[in-house]
Amino acid sequence: MGTLWAALEGLPDRRTLKGRRYSLASIVALSFAAMLSGANDLRAIYRWGRRLTPKGRAMLGIERGRAPCHATYHYVFRSIAAADLERALGVLVSSDGSLGHVAIDGKRLRGSQHATSPGVHMLAAFSTRLQATVGSLAVPPDSAEAVEALKLIRDLRSEE
Repeated sequence: MGTLWAALEGLPDRRTLKGRRYSLASIVALSFAAMLSGANDLRAIYRWGRRLTPKGRAMLGIERGRAPCHATYHYVFRSIAAADLERALGVLVSSDGSLGHVAIDGKRLRGSQHATSPGVHMLAAFSTRLQATVGSLAVPPDSAEAVEALKLIRDLRSEE
């Protein structure tokens, strides 16, 4: 089975060479660790990273200097395509065998509907064997949930 670090190193880095002081895997790994510790916004992730010891930073691939500033997280997260991150993490959880039974459910995201938007409707596929979400996609306003569910199933089958 692969590691989280290997999955994060497989993410395509769309930043310019000028914006690569820290590796993409280091920034995302630090963000994951901070969020698992209770950080819920970019400034909290920044503060959590700045409180790390040199040994803690080194474990996350930040060998020299301080952890990134909060603006770095903003630019990095804008550059990462959600599908790339989903693919990398999906490979991680499904690398040790089949998905088992998969449940598909659709929900409209709370707060996404307003006067000028019908809201964002998402489908998610959940593997009962892995106890994890293994795929998701947004349902376009002009499509049906059942049609998009078939696309999601096809995408899951092609990854196995």
